[in-house]
Amino acid sequence: ILKIPVRVEQEPGSFWTDGRRENFKVLIDDKDSPLRSFHGPANPTIFLVVFDTVADITRVEIARNSLAEKIKPNYWVGLMKSQDGLSVMQEPTSDKVALDVSLAQVKVAGRAGLLDTLEQVSSIAQGMMQKSGVRVCILYISDSGIASYRADYLNPVINSSDSGDLSRRFSDRAVSERISRLSDSLSRFTVPIFILHLEYRADTLNLAYQSGLERISTRSGGNAVICRTNDEIKPGLDILLEMMKSTYFMGVDLPGGKKPVLKIRVEVTGPDGTSFDRLAFINQITLKKK
Repeated sequence: ILKIPVRVEQEPGSFWTDGRRENFKVLIDDKDSPLRSFHGPANPTIFLVVFDTVADITRVEIARNSLAEKIKPNYWVGLMKSQDGLSVMQEPTSDKVALDVSLAQVKVAGRAGLLDTLEQVSSIAQGMMQKSGVRVCILYISDSGIASYRADYLNPVINSSDSGDLSRRFSDRAVSERISRLSDSLSRFTVPIFILHLEYRADTLNLAYQSGLERISTRSGGNAVICRTNDEIKPGLDILLEMMKSTYFMGVDLPGGKKPVLKIRVEVTGPDGTSFDRLAFINQITLKKK
């Protein structure tokens, strides 16, 4: 079963959470795909929260304290960190005391790992969602800049024998290519990715990096918030958590055939017959090649 995340926005910042199975219609390659499963805001939910914190402890403290305030008993939350490789801080639990203890241990250290761990986290989340009747969302909380990575994106390799090498004119080429490859690779997963980036940076390379994070999250059915000031962190987290809590998951049969890419369309109709047009969902799935 292919589980597709769908979010319905009634107006900016306000999401429709009263939907039922009969309100949703999924079309794959323009063919109606009957729903085999339906999970909405009232169903059990797991949030996988991944910290990628390498720069500013003040901003990190605001984010982790805000997250601790928002954790509710009906949600299971797992905590990870991605600096210097992915590691688990807390297995998914609804125990707020245990989560508070783990959140207090979040530190600023090491090298950035957001780009390097997205596939691994998505694979873990996908497995959890496929094996159980729960909704799963990924939330990265990061303050990393492109210079925080072990890979050197600041000095692109230039072909000295090619005067037309684009690396000479576009310093952000290496970043953009990395983001594009990663975005394509992530298209085989259907777990939405949400990113709270704690520090906006205005140089060319980081603008490309931040734009790439927005592209990755949106393509997955999630969203990204890039905070320009400390005052934007808590409201930004609130927005993303509201989106996560409001996400439906539509389960449909995986079509047969050999098409490597499936195009997805979702239609949502309210109980009064009103059609919603402010939707967020994955519009394309890349199937794994055997």
